[in-house]
Amino acid sequence: MASVIECKRTFLPNGLTVLFQPMKHASSMGVGVFLKQGSLAETNSEHGYFHFLEHMLFKDTETRTSKEIAESIERVGGILNGSTGREYTQYYVVAIKDQAELAFEILSDMLFRPLFRKEDIKTEKGVIMEEMRSYEDAPDDFVYDYYFRNIFGKSPYGRDIIGTKKSVTGVSEKSIRSFFEKHYFPKNMVISVSGNFTWEKILDLTNKYFSFENPKGKHPTELIIPAPKKHYSKHLERRKIEQFHIMLGVNGNKRDYRTVTVTQLISTILGGGMASRLFQNIREKEGLCYSIYSFPSYYKTTGLFSISSATSKEKAARCVELILKELESIAKNGFSKSELADAKSNQMGSIAIGYELPENRMNNIGLQEIYYGKYFSLEDRMKSIKSVTLEEINETAKQLFDLKKVHLSCVGDMSESQFSKIPVQFGG
Repeated sequence: MASVIECKRTFLPNGLTVLFQPMKHASSMGVGVFLKQGSLAETNSEHGYFHFLEHMLFKDTETRTSKEIAESIERVGGILNGSTGREYTQYYVVAIKDQAELAFEILSDMLFRPLFRKEDIKTEKGVIMEEMRSYEDAPDDFVYDYYFRNIFGKSPYGRDIIGTKKSVTGVSEKSIRSFFEKHYFPKNMVISVSGNFTWEKILDLTNKYFSFENPKGKHPTELIIPAPKKHYSKHLERRKIEQFHIMLGVNGNKRDYRTVTVTQLISTILGGGMASRLFQNIREKEGLCYSIYSFPSYYKTTGLFSISSATSKEKAARCVELILKELESIAKNGFSKSELADAKSNQMGSIAIGYELPENRMNNIGLQEIYYGKYFSLEDRMKSIKSVTLEEINETAKQLFDLKKVHLSCVGDMSESQFSKIPVQFGG
């Protein structure tokens, strides 16, 4: 294995965190700015504000129009984008390495010189309303948010990141500017870079474009959202659509590095691809669905382990029954040595391939800083995966797959009486 590639880390005088991982032979680069907060940091009256603000920061600034922002990156073949999560917000540029200064300049302009024009706010309300409608019309998207709402209820975890029609309509120039000033300041940001540069080059660019003064006394607020206490749920959203969309899951563990490693191996074996148990037993043997997969979600105080599929309403009960049988079998009998070995090989190969792209490295080191406050190298990750024992993964799966504590949320054309017959047993 190649020698360990170091991740450089420092802080500007204003408190902004700077991360850099070199890639000597890369012709492209990734530059990302992460805000250390996402939708979980919103109050009830601010529901959807992080997402709305993400949209607004692509609008006019003191020095550029929104069109000029887009043109400046697209004319050089680059990508400019953003995303809003529950625990962070991100803005990034992917482009050829010769455009590094342009990437820094554009991101700096967007994040520190927005205008928040009334006409732009009005326009963006319409855009986000259409985004909401697109989710409503896409049952595979809708069922995911529906599932979260049913599990987490009124907790911040249960709120849709995009907000509601009421909360978005209520955004004003004053409220969005106040929200921006509350959360967007250097100490609450991480800039992450990967590409064929020197550390000195990155420091020069960061100091040139991100040395804005941090407001006096302004520090990131550490919000600890209590884990919801609901252990099981069963809900149906009736819609006249062709397929019956299923989200089934169990409460998982909060995020820590070891938990992520072990749970990802469990997900790989259970529903991580065409060779997985769910794909082979439910699609290939029974022909019950086209797509079926599992995925873990991790947060600071809670987590979920989820399975997603879609089938006809006539096959839904059988599909859920077989999913639960698989979980029960794993909890009782565990995995085999060969399954664990294959999952380790799968994960190590997938991670290594991902490391070939600068944008993936940029994203990886940025999120590690947000989640853990430290860097785990490729070698660290490989070592952690290799060290997982059969006993450890089986014990984790046994604790995870408690079938008395199952969440089931579905969307489709089924009556409540039919839905009540889907075999989910609750208790405890």
